[in-house]
Amino acid sequence: MESDMEKKDTKTHLINEITTAGLQAAAKKLGAEASKAQIRKGVSKNISLIDELLRIVLIKNKDSSKRVQRNIEFIGLGVIAAHTFYRGIEKKKRLWIFEGVFLTAALGGVLLATHFETSNNAK
Repeated sequence: MESDMEKKDTKTHLINEITTAGLQAAAKKLGAEASKAQIRKGVSKNISLIDELLRIVLIKNKDSSKRVQRNIEFIGLGVIAAHTFYRGIEKKKRLWIFEGVFLTAALGGVLLATHFETSNNAK
């Protein structure tokens, strides 16, 4: 029987594999060839930040320090996304441009989740 830790590791591994394969397919369709290792290297640095933001957004916590932390991480992810996108354009690296777009989309998703969470709490 699997322990809770093994289940969590298996789920994390599965999510990472699906995300990597999806990003690889999207990059290929958009004309940028990339190996899974290249995608993991570029995106994995920021996945933990996205994961932490989602956890903060989805936890019903009224603690103001969590809201401050969330706002700082929003700003951080936005800066990382913009920098990655700009660096991709500057160095003419399509993969970096797609990484910047992915991070921007992730930030948009988290902001939408925050908006809907706030709207639901206000009712």
